[in-house]
Order: sequence, then C-alpha cells, then structure tokens
Amino acid sequence: MSAPSDRALRRARSLASHVTASSSGRDVSGPSSTDSPESWVRREGDRFGPGKWVVVDQARVDAFAECTEDHQWIHRAGAATPFGGPIAHGFLTLSLLPSLCKDVLPRHAWVASEVNCGFNRTRFVSPVAVGSRVRAAVELVRARALESPARGVETVTEVTVEIEGKAKPALVAEWVTRQYAAEAP
Repeated sequence: MSAPSDRALRRARSLASHVTASSSGRDVSGPSSTDSPESWVRREGDRFGPGKWVVVDQARVDAFAECTEDHQWIHRAGAATPFGGPIAHGFLTLSLLPSLCKDVLPRHAWVASEVNCGFNRTRFVSPVAVGSRVRAAVELVRARALESPARGVETVTEVTVEIEGKAKPALVAEWVTRQYAAEAP
C-alpha cells in the first residue's frame, strides 16, 4: 500500500489532467451564453477556460487575513516558510472562485438569480506563494433541471485553480450552485 501523500499526489495529478485531457466533453474557449435552463443542461460535460491570470499579492493576503482574523505567521510578508516565503490562505484561493470563473463560464441570459450551495469536495493541492498568478478552468460535471419551487438548474462544476509555472494545481473543488430563471411574463 502506498503512503497517503503518494495517493494524494496521484489523485491531484489525475484531477488536474482531467480538466485538460478528458475525452467526455468539449473544450469551449471563451464565455458564451445560454438562453434557457435546457440549453445549460445540454452543456453537461463541456470544459471552459482556462481564464485570465490573477495576481495573489501580499496586499490581498493581508486584507484576507484582516477580514478573517487569520494572522498565521506563514501568510506574513517576509516569513521564512518551508515553501520559500509567505503563502496565501487556502480559503483565500477558494474565495477567488467567483471572480476567477466569471469570464470562463457562459453567461445565462435566462438567470434572474444564482445561489451558492457549497462544495461536495475541495482539495488544497499546492500552496500559492505570495506574488503568484492563478487562473481557473471549469468542467460542467452535472446540470439538473429544477421545476419547483422555481424553474432553474442545479449545477455541479469541477473547478481547477492553476498556478502559473507549476505542474500541480492550487486547488480542485466540486462546486454546487443553483441558477433560477426569471418568471415568465
């Protein structure tokens, strides 16, 4: 039996390669749009991105630390860490998902509101060194039509946050959201 760290590394590589090398879906280059819940459901298996690079600088890390009251030494400027310097909070990277995904996922012309339902699974695979650039790639894993209490879709996406110049991703998360359609006139 292999060590847990070996299994985790193999799983991370598998998840990371799944985004770019899966044969089950179509790769879609920039944001497009959908005009109905049904058109979004039909996109199941599609891959989107990667998106634009975003810098994770010390000012962002400090602001996150202040907001969350997480002032652990490993995130402070000038910290001598096992990673060669300060790193961003894992939850900071996770909190960037809405921003990282906004230019990657299609716009939904039919959506009146969207709700974050949480995560089925989240793995922080590699630390993000302060000053690094990150971006997201997304696969639409499942899209299930909702009829009641409102018309819409429950969406499950697998989001991989890449770190520029690194083989392993920062994180891989299975994110659950719901999109609700505007009421018909």
